[in-house]
Amino acid sequence: MNEIKIMKPLSDYSNEILSFNQPSMFKRIHELRANGELIGTLQNKGFFGMHWDVSIQNQNWEIYRPCLWKSAIDIRPAGYEMSVANYTRKGFKSRGTVILPKGEKLKINPRLFKGFTEITTEQDECLVRIKTKMALRDKAEVTIGKKSELINKYPWVIILAYIITLEQRHHAAHASV
Repeated sequence: MNEIKIMKPLSDYSNEILSFNQPSMFKRIHELRANGELIGTLQNKGFFGMHWDVSIQNQNWEIYRPCLWKSAIDIRPAGYEMSVANYTRKGFKSRGTVILPKGEKLKINPRLFKGFTEITTEQDECLVRIKTKMALRDKAEVTIGKKSELINKYPWVIILAYIITLEQRHHAAHASV
């Protein structure tokens, strides 16, 4: 008989280091782990890398770009048509805002040259920091700085910030070639 494992809220991992890793260099699958325990997965789908299937905290989500020419990213529960949240960049800058249901907002601030990305509140209070590591396969360490009800309610925000970090690293690598 299949039992659904009850996951603890992401804020409870505040004293631990979570890690994103790519198990195989040839597959576009990434895993989020804490002490070897699988917390979430991310799989890049589609030819242009415009769609990601996310599984975290026993929930499935789709993160996608609604239009090839725009930098906006939408988030919806798997199998639904309407998006529940939206990420938009500020002009040509790399940072942007996630507009959550009920009008709540979080900021995602990638700092490519410093090697980390932060998820902050509107008051610039750091909730999560994602620090990338140099390797052949994509890797990053996640530190949850402060307990937050928004991170518990919308755990996919951490994966969205990781996706933005990956995109920036890949764009920077292609620009330098």
